[in-house]
Amino acid sequence: MAKFYGIGTGPGDSSLLTVKAVDTLKNIDVLYTPEAKKGGDSLALSIVKKYLPEDLEIKSRHFPMSNDSFEKIQVWNDVSSEIVSDVKDGKDVGFITLGDPMIYSTYVYVMERLMEDIEVETIPGISSFSNIASNQNYPLVMDTDPLMVIPCTMEEEKIDEALGKYDCFVLMKVYKKINMILEKLEKYDLIDSAILVSNSSQEREVVYKDLRDVHLQEKISYFSTILVNRNNKRK
Repeated sequence: MAKFYGIGTGPGDSSLLTVKAVDTLKNIDVLYTPEAKKGGDSLALSIVKKYLPEDLEIKSRHFPMSNDSFEKIQVWNDVSSEIVSDVKDGKDVGFITLGDPMIYSTYVYVMERLMEDIEVETIPGISSFSNIASNQNYPLVMDTDPLMVIPCTMEEEKIDEALGKYDCFVLMKVYKKINMILEKLEKYDLIDSAILVSNSSQEREVVYKDLRDVHLQEKISYFSTILVNRNNKRK
């Protein structure tokens, strides 16, 4: 019986895909790849390309990053309907997504629309923050520490509340909010315990340990994440 697979590609390095992800990619009939820009390159596709069979059918679909909810919902509905049709035609179908499929991923909106109609299996991937912590030998949480994962696009009051209350953080969706976040890290005496990584595990990866760099905003990429552990304060 044909099936749908959501596949996490990991943060960027092709060698970080799981064995299960690679095996699945080699055996599906159709692969859906997300594009942030129409006709643009898919980072997720570039990560998995070396593992794909030559005869694999690839369907690139544009998922808008705009604030237009109607437009985004329409795309989720359209792509989901197309996937259901493919699976019911007897094809094993994959959908690739950066990092882990269950962490701030467009994949979830598609998955939710499929589960009543077809069989769905989601294959995990390494998240950007897990990769950064290991790659930088940066202990993220220990013992009884809670870990707060914060999208920097949420309400400032909630960010303040978390930064003032806890010690260990992953700050995601940093790119457009970097100045605000740096001010808050200074305010809560966290800036010397923080690291920022752009393009984690990719060839263009850059690690920033001095977050007081006045030109930081000009240097970082869209794919940037900050890790903070108050107990890792630099001397």
